[in-house]
Amino acid sequence: MTVFCCSMVTSPAVYASTTDDTFKESRELRKSAAKTLDEINEYASQLDDTERALTLVSEADGGNLKKRYESFSSELEKLQKAQSHATSEIDRMKKTGAEYFSSWDKANARIADVELRETAARRRARVMEKHRDMADRVSAIGIQLQPFMSNLRDLKEFLGSDLSRENTARANEVIRESQDEAYALRDRISDVQTMLKQFLKETPE
Repeated sequence: MTVFCCSMVTSPAVYASTTDDTFKESRELRKSAAKTLDEINEYASQLDDTERALTLVSEADGGNLKKRYESFSSELEKLQKAQSHATSEIDRMKKTGAEYFSSWDKANARIADVELRETAARRRARVMEKHRDMADRVSAIGIQLQPFMSNLRDLKEFLGSDLSRENTARANEVIRESQDEAYALRDRISDVQTMLKQFLKETPE
């Protein structure tokens, strides 16, 4: 009898703890999504600055080539830092999302009423599917950054090894390809920015 009574007394506390954990994970996910959006915004802005600096290198004459190359190198260094921050936040958001949905699942499992439990499970499934789509697109951006950044670093090394007008002219085709890739990347980033903003709008603070 004593064991039974103890169980009846502690169960509400267990339920409250589970619910509190879910609320906490929800807040953490929202915070992580907001930070991810900030870092992606920073990367997108720095991407524009870097591409402008690269364009100026391709248009430079002999007198200002060194100065413009140094500007491009500086902007690329900032872009690499922005990439590191963005990919780190993307990974953190994915981890936080997994923890949130795991906590939500545990909370649903404690609902005794079958109809309420099934309703909660369907709600979780819909939200999880939307979040998974957003997380997949955000992750795809992180993956696409790698080869793009590698190409920019190659251009930096190629031009830096022989900083001349002739060598810059040889790199013009690769520079144009980099610009085309940047435009395409910006479009994909814009889609992700829109999804993250919508997610934050729909998620309570």
